[in-house]
Amino acid sequence: MSTPVSACTSLTKIPTLNIRPVANFQPNIWGDQFINYTPEDKVTRACKEEQVEDLKKEVRRKLMASATSSPSHLLNFIDAVQRLGVAYHFEGEIEKALQQIYGTLHDGSDMDGDLYNIALRF
Repeated sequence: MSTPVSACTSLTKIPTLNIRPVANFQPNIWGDQFINYTPEDKVTRACKEEQVEDLKKEVRRKLMASATSSPSHLLNFIDAVQRLGVAYHFEGEIEKALQQIYGTLHDGSDMDGDLYNIALRF
């Protein structure tokens, strides 16, 4: 025998939802700063891109100027550029500088002998 469908549904009660109290949180310390974001206009974006290009030129100039100074200073500068994560902009200049260092100091006689500079050369 089969039980009627209406009998099965009356046996199971649908639980009532308990309404939870709303928490009273402190106001956000950031305010609406991130909610009210407006994208930059074309003039501001162009100005920032120009600043980025000027900074790239300055780093390139410093790379070329450091090539004439001591090799340890140049290696420290290259290490700093790589640690900042912007070395991909200057791959060619860095490669030239490292080739110049290797070509002139392959025997290691003019290099500072401390462990840090030796590790940078490695």
